Amino acid sequence: MVLDGPLTRCVRTRGHQPHSGIGGELPPPGPSSDPRLCLSSPVQVGKLNGDVVVKCSTAEQHVTWTQNGEPEPMAELVAEGRALTIVGLDLPAAGNYSCWAGGVLLDSIYVVVSGTREEGMNVSCQAESYRGSFRCSWAGPRSAVFRARLTLSDGSLGEWVPASRRRGRFNASFVDPFFCPFAEELRPLRLQLEGLSDTSYINFSSQFFIRDIVRPDPPQELSVQRLGEHLHLAWAPPASWPLPRSYFALLYRLQYELPNGTQADKYVEGEEETWLWDSVQQVRISCRDPYTSPAWSPWSPWHGTGAAQQRRLRGL
Repeated sequence: MVLDGPLTRCVRTRGHQPHSGIGGELPPPGPSSDPRLCLSSPVQVGKLNGDVVVKCSTAEQHVTWTQNGEPEPMAELVAEGRALTIVGLDLPAAGNYSCWAGGVLLDSIYVVVSGTREEGMNVSCQAESYRGSFRCSWAGPRSAVFRARLTLSDGSLGEWVPASRRRGRFNASFVDPFFCPFAEELRPLRLQLEGLSDTSYINFSSQFFIRDIVRPDPPQELSVQRLGEHLHLAWAPPASWPLPRSYFALLYRLQYELPNGTQADKYVEGEEETWLWDSVQQVRISCRDPYTSPAWSPWSPWHGTGAAQQRRLRGL
């Protein structure tokens, strides 16, 4: 299989400085390339331990070959005319293969080993609400570049999206324009990942429903008002949460701290206010969809109630 397109454009590769060619001729010297090389040559994928035939696109009948510019290739190679057979492809045999004639570079192709990395990919997707947009992250080789695309809720294929790398993980954002928040999800979305490193081609897929990856933002505008011996708490749903509230209800979890330092929780469903005793020291709030089983939102910051100051004033 020969890859083409944006995935093959830039990848961290091994050095391409040419030395002696396979066949004995010496190609012209050149500088070492940057570790992150934007490939102008296609990428050919071969099976692990299988034989791979690389062909030089030229009219010349007699050519010589180099592998990664090394004088002694780390592979068993059989050259015949314009074809080069890599015997028993493995990771050390991956890299850049160039064909030459009389010191002139004729063609190049980059060879990698195919494989799937279902273990260790650790794909995680998260949506802030039911608007059809979400982001995914996954682990992968540091030298790799990735692209991703969705099979959308109507069954069509989305466009390839390039992935960025941040804090050791690859990331991409998606939007399903056909997703309807008021309809039941009947077909899971399918995420396809393609990755290319200096030695390997990675192909991985994952399926999920948006309802299973929703994690709301924290509730906002938490306020505390002291009324006699009670505290009146009020808040608003996350700004990213869809409307109407009667349809997209939220389950709220209030966590509060008592004077002795212990913490307790109170759950409120479908409402945006509640009461607590005035002895509560501080409070914070989280939320989730009560009808599915996604994760709770992150906590809001702690909000002080002024209870300690009230006790000091009473003691005067």
